[in-house]
Amino acid sequence: MDYQNVLVLTDFSKDSDAALQDAVKFAEKFGSQLTILHVVQDESNLSFILSDSEYRNVEDKLERHAKDMFAALEEKIPGLKDLNYKTKTRKGIPYINCLYEIESGHYDLVFAGSHGRSNLKHIFVGSTAEKIMRRSPISVFMTRCHL
Repeated sequence: MDYQNVLVLTDFSKDSDAALQDAVKFAEKFGSQLTILHVVQDESNLSFILSDSEYRNVEDKLERHAKDMFAALEEKIPGLKDLNYKTKTRKGIPYINCLYEIESGHYDLVFAGSHGRSNLKHIFVGSTAEKIMRRSPISVFMTRCHL
């Protein structure tokens, strides 16, 4: 299998940082192009509560936050700045937009972090990473936090 294009899902948590760290090691070994995807939760329901300018302000803050967090990844993840990678942001329901990206991006493999919860709610609802793994048309490499 040729792993030229690898997608890494991030919510900027320790778990997704661990997945990115593993993906960087993988990309170094296989010469892969990394794409790091963050999905900003859709807050369109706030448009009914906030004025137009307040709502745009919330959207702008969410975008700035994502850019700042992407920039911080190079400092947190050893080897990332030496790789050929790009970042992407989508807006909406995280697992659905991750699947849209997987299906539209010509990726060979996906890296996702798992928090490993095991409470009752988790059993019935499942994590974003697990929903992606169950529905993804390509292989998903699920990592556990080791940072």
